[in-house]
Amino acid sequence: MAAETSAFDVMIVGGGTAGLVVASRLSEDSSLQVLVLEAGLDLPQMPEKLMQAVLTPAANTQLYKTPVDWELKTDPQENLNGRELGFPQGRMLGGSSGLNGLSFTGSVKAVVDGWAELGNPGWEWPVFSQSLAQTYTVAKAPHLAAKPSSNQGPLQIAYSDDYTGGWPKIWADTIESLGFPGAQDGLTGQASGGLMIPDTVDPFMGIRSYAANTYLSPEVRGRPNLTVRTGVEVKTVLLKKPGRDEPDGDAIATGVEFTDLTTGATTTVTARREIVISAGTFGSSKLLELSGIGDARRLGADHVVVDVAGVGENLQNHPITTVSFEVVDAAPPTKDTFLRAAIRQDEQILGVAMKEYMEHRTGPFASSGVTSAAQLPLPMLDTPEGVKELEGLLGTTGTGPNGSFAVAHEKFVRAILSSRSESSGYYIFGPAYAAFNPDGTSALPPMDGSEDNYITIILMLTHPLSRGSVHVVGAGANRTLAIDPGYFSHPLDLEVMARHVQFIEQGLATTEPLAKWLKPNGKRAVGAPDAGALNDLEVAKEFIRDRAVGAHHFTGSCSMLPREMGGVVDPQLRVYGTANLRVCDASVISLTPRANTQATVYGVAEHGAKIIKGSLFSVSG
Repeated sequence: MAAETSAFDVMIVGGGTAGLVVASRLSEDSSLQVLVLEAGLDLPQMPEKLMQAVLTPAANTQLYKTPVDWELKTDPQENLNGRELGFPQGRMLGGSSGLNGLSFTGSVKAVVDGWAELGNPGWEWPVFSQSLAQTYTVAKAPHLAAKPSSNQGPLQIAYSDDYTGGWPKIWADTIESLGFPGAQDGLTGQASGGLMIPDTVDPFMGIRSYAANTYLSPEVRGRPNLTVRTGVEVKTVLLKKPGRDEPDGDAIATGVEFTDLTTGATTTVTARREIVISAGTFGSSKLLELSGIGDARRLGADHVVVDVAGVGENLQNHPITTVSFEVVDAAPPTKDTFLRAAIRQDEQILGVAMKEYMEHRTGPFASSGVTSAAQLPLPMLDTPEGVKELEGLLGTTGTGPNGSFAVAHEKFVRAILSSRSESSGYYIFGPAYAAFNPDGTSALPPMDGSEDNYITIILMLTHPLSRGSVHVVGAGANRTLAIDPGYFSHPLDLEVMARHVQFIEQGLATTEPLAKWLKPNGKRAVGAPDAGALNDLEVAKEFIRDRAVGAHHFTGSCSMLPREMGGVVDPQLRVYGTANLRVCDASVISLTPRANTQATVYGVAEHGAKIIKGSLFSVSG
């Protein structure tokens, strides 16, 4: 750890998932003095209970609504019957990689190539996939793996070892019965079919593997050219405007001003070369606006330094919902007994599970429990009548908002929807009861004394056309974020998602071998339509309006796009109108990944670090 100083070559604002990747890679060169500024705490600074919840793989929900969670909330969503949805975001060193659900689902080729085709050369799948591969090591491979992975990245990932039996095999065989591959490696860039989902877990130590204990290993922390400050909040990036004699010149980021959240002291630190903002989809756009970079009409002439209209726009996220099915008594074991025991705080059952975890690093505490999924195309493509129906939908749902990115976005999504080999629905299989409350929180299983068992299929809309915004509103102590994801503001999203919901009922639940394990006319989740009701398209739509929530997969608020398309950063991740200010995190992703974003964010950070390093050590730099 470097000695105290007031000037650094590179400053990284945000020590989350992406920020620590960038810090680790840039500080590999001892000639660079690197500073990381993070509002949250490092693991050893946390109370013991929170520290253990971070490290224990199955304990992430214990971190919600605690000091390590930013506890954000959307504005009321018009197309979700006016509901406000709360959601967690990591407020700690390591960011959301320290409290997410562990799933490490790779990006797919079509989406990444879509980024490049939007005007971002250097981000094509062949090169990006190499960066993604550098992030992880497969510490525990599935028995079905065709060959061992040779990747040797810092992050440790582990697959389940039970794909050859039980519910994972039932799921894989069901997907195969539908004509798709049943259990594929989710890190290959493939487009559709069943997937094996790894966790970001070190299986040998039995703990969460995340940015703060991998990319910021003891060896990295010991580098004399790397300084990490936690418990400090950056209030503004200091910008030097171009002189009057350079009307077309770029603003220069000279440093940052931050506040120590314990003492209240304010400090200014100088950047000799670059500042990289890695504060996440909400924090990065917020800091740009607070620093005078954004839409001049929104910020006002007295506050704007660089007019970049796209800041805070293009916010994207996956709508998500669940359908649970009661299973027959002879079905393989589910996790419902353990879940009820956890709610009741049953010391005997929990004690046995914790003993197994502490002694062998196995059992229900040792993983997320999510091992299987499928990426599937729009169901109506199976028949000529369905194809005709899709053509009708594409012709009557409009073209969305004006603007060249909206046109390009719709062209991309419509190509996905029309392809039998691409997926518009992401189905996650869970051997337990799962549902959401209307406010976005997880619903508890029925505690009415019954011992019913369930499986749940969680559905995400992979390529929503609806986009929203996040902006700073208010002033002084009343300043806050207005987060409007605009769920289902594009009419095609509801049409597509409702048909995927119907497919759960009409396709997956009626296909063997899954079908034989589901109780005919069995119970569903509390508040969900009765068995068979989702066969009605209008019922499926109303179910979505009533019960769908947002995943924790927000992207796009500082999109990497041409400036005239609403972009905020160029392919070098440099903020338009600035000479040495970059953004590197989930906010630059212009087309959202089709599943969990964790792997993609690690890949973006690795790729971004290469770009930044190359620029810093170029001949001209």
